[in-house]
Amino acid sequence: MKVVSCAALLVSGLALAPEARALDCKNAQQPVDKIICATPALRKADDAMSAAYFKLLRETTDPEFHEALVRSQRRWLKVRSGGVDRFGAAENDPDAQQSDASILLDLTRSRADQLQRGELIRTMEGQRKIVARDSGGAFAGFDPASCFFSPPPYGNWSYTCLSGAYRQHQDRICSVSLEWASGHITEVRRLDVVKDGRASPKASCAIGYSANDDKCPEPDDDAEAKRMAHWAVVPSGAAGTAAPAPDKRWKYDPDADDRLADQPWMEDCLFAPVFPPPSQSRSAPVAKP
Repeated sequence: MKVVSCAALLVSGLALAPEARALDCKNAQQPVDKIICATPALRKADDAMSAAYFKLLRETTDPEFHEALVRSQRRWLKVRSGGVDRFGAAENDPDAQQSDASILLDLTRSRADQLQRGELIRTMEGQRKIVARDSGGAFAGFDPASCFFSPPPYGNWSYTCLSGAYRQHQDRICSVSLEWASGHITEVRRLDVVKDGRASPKASCAIGYSANDDKCPEPDDDAEAKRMAHWAVVPSGAAGTAAPAPDKRWKYDPDADDRLADQPWMEDCLFAPVFPPPSQSRSAPVAKP
């Protein structure tokens, strides 16, 4: 059976259709396609990744996992089609300045290994297990992630996906999102409350680079940190937002870090009688008209 090259798969709505044609190296136009065609080892790795993907797709009978796997691979291919971006990389860093072909080869082999080992399916199984106690609802799921290949010094060309994970139990929505700025990641935590089909913000805090004055309380905080850390509570009457359209939020995302939605604070946020605790709350500043 002829293996369909992943490099040839389109990134449109028909991106991962089984009947997609193999890469035509004689007529390759995109820079990444030309690199693949000119590098035998990379072409071989691309074929191996394609075979691993379609094998895993055939073996995935759960329709929700199947759909997420298709979306995930489509997204990965779209990122790779954009080529190698060395944003912020040091000119004298040998890992950052190796050839595009070498970087793409390592990335493609890494993705093939993920697919061969079924790692993406296990991630989604973990995500399903985490939310087993939740009532669920229209707001639950994952925002479509922003993904990129992270160059040194930020990462060793790792495939990085920044997203937001939303868990819902009854009228509470507890979420965590990762935001990138100036080479650093900030984790933002939120509690929203649903009323009449709309979600209104109730409290938020952050961990990391842009936490500023609203740093989240953590179990291992020392005495000084405990005095400062808090949830910023939004005054009642804040404007609510409607539930996202189903196609705008994924139920499962195999490239998201499922550990983010499995932190102790998230369980408290969803199930504690009162959250956030009054001792860890401060009123957020009221925006001036």
